Amino acid sequence: MAGLILFGAGASFGSDTSGVPPLGVRLFEELRRFNPDGWGKIDDGLADAFRRDFEDALRRLNPSAVAPLQRAMAAYFFTFQPRSSNLYVALADRVAARRWAGAACTINYERLLELSLLNRGIQPVVGQPTDPGKTLELCLPHGCCHIFCDSARGAAGAVTFDAFAVKTDGPVSVINDPAQHRQRILTDAFPPVMSYFEPQKRTTAGHSFIEGQRTRWKGLVAAADRVAVVGVKVRRHDDHIWGSLAAAPGTIIYCSGPAASPEFIQWAADVGRGSRDLPLKGRFGDEFDNICSEVGL
Repeated sequence: MAGLILFGAGASFGSDTSGVPPLGVRLFEELRRFNPDGWGKIDDGLADAFRRDFEDALRRLNPSAVAPLQRAMAAYFFTFQPRSSNLYVALADRVAARRWAGAACTINYERLLELSLLNRGIQPVVGQPTDPGKTLELCLPHGCCHIFCDSARGAAGAVTFDAFAVKTDGPVSVINDPAQHRQRILTDAFPPVMSYFEPQKRTTAGHSFIEGQRTRWKGLVAAADRVAVVGVKVRRHDDHIWGSLAAAPGTIIYCSGPAASPEFIQWAADVGRGSRDLPLKGRFGDEFDNICSEVGL
């Protein structure tokens, strides 16, 4: 395969100077402002825990309270739209111009990458693309804010469940229309097909879709000569991501800023990757041309 790029929160945050989702350290406060009747009512003690470590705090919530908060989080991430200056748009231009036959993967919940591709006439597809330059495989191991599972529905406010124990499976659909998305968020007790931002990355809706995408990610990594990892913090407990990278036969090009590079270098040494990988010193904007060059864009 020509190349593979994995995008994380740092990539979306660094993709433009404004109009992008915050990083984890600020996410909780933004959710409180966006959803004062849900996220805004988390008590002070747990609020401090979210400010320190969002993932750890989420698993401390009452499991029956998690799904409504997840729906509000999906509504928040749905609001983001790429500006013409966004680096994802520049990336889409290169995909189209070079008829790139690689693949992209994002573990982010927003749609900035997908919308950037669509705005440049490139159709993101789940699975093998058919026309390089006009279609591009987009792998979603954590799902996304606008994907819904249609096999199970329940009235919001009338149905409660343990978010970490309940799973639904079946056909999924993509909802891009804002009014339809808001209606589904407000009326359906089940959240979108979107993993919870907690250490195990568990998922309620569309569990088999998520598992299929994680299997696909593993296969893409195994087939790629070069894998660019952009804006993804090393979280060793995310074995569905980092386990595949540890076994990657190709070179990993890592870009997540100067503070993150030492942790990546230590991880690479610990998993026995030696010196075959390429940690870059800058952030996404600094290294955009280098990243593209490394994966054939």
